Amino acid sequence: MKGKVYIVGAGPGAADLLTLRAAAVLRVAEVVLHDDLVSQEVLEMVPHDAHVVNVGKRCGHRGITQELINALMVGQAQCGKRVVRLKSGDPAVFGRLGEELDALRKAEVPFEIVPGITAASAAAASANVTLTDRRAASSLVMLTAHNARQAPLSESSVDAAHATFAVYMPGPDYGRTARELIKLGVNAGAPCVLVSHAGRATEKVHATSLSALGSIAGVAAPAVLLVGEAVRTGEISRPVQSALVEHSSNTRSQIS
Repeated sequence: MKGKVYIVGAGPGAADLLTLRAAAVLRVAEVVLHDDLVSQEVLEMVPHDAHVVNVGKRCGHRGITQELINALMVGQAQCGKRVVRLKSGDPAVFGRLGEELDALRKAEVPFEIVPGITAASAAAASANVTLTDRRAASSLVMLTAHNARQAPLSESSVDAAHATFAVYMPGPDYGRTARELIKLGVNAGAPCVLVSHAGRATEKVHATSLSALGSIAGVAAPAVLLVGEAVRTGEISRPVQSALVEHSSNTRSQIS
């Protein structure tokens, strides 16, 4: 008998930011294939007798191939197992979801996608800012730093002055990322927020301007960069502080 594959978004890392559906699926998992960025806090929800495999691929490090991940999902499901493919953030946002769906459909393996909180939303919440604001941003552009460096957008394809850019995996060369965004038409003085470990106890929030972004170094991955007038802290008209502001904004503690 065939089992089933659940492709689950683990969100930004905190277990209480999982959806109820994700938590329920994790508690009955028999096989878990998880990304490297999934937190230990989330993995602790998996049954102790489940087979857990880290199939993460980190930039600069050799890891398991996508083809082998696909084969593991299909093979375990065809053995009748409840397989959870656990991805950081949301599976549909830069998570290679399409390739895995193709493999499951080809093998005729039943599957379900369980969405999660994506990094851009988590970062905005950590920094206490909005991604869109009718006074400043009418669009949201999500891209990876690699995409930005390949310049997939043109100045005519998006109104950069009225958009918020959410850049996933923006480092380690933040200066280069800033220059490519400026080429796309983003104002060099635009406010930006760089959030590391969003939603976790170790999160850090760095507020600066796009032109000063290159001076930032040593930011722990995973990180996401938010750029645009909508992320300006305080009033929309307030000028960006020239100095780098760094703080830990983890205020998610026990609710009393």
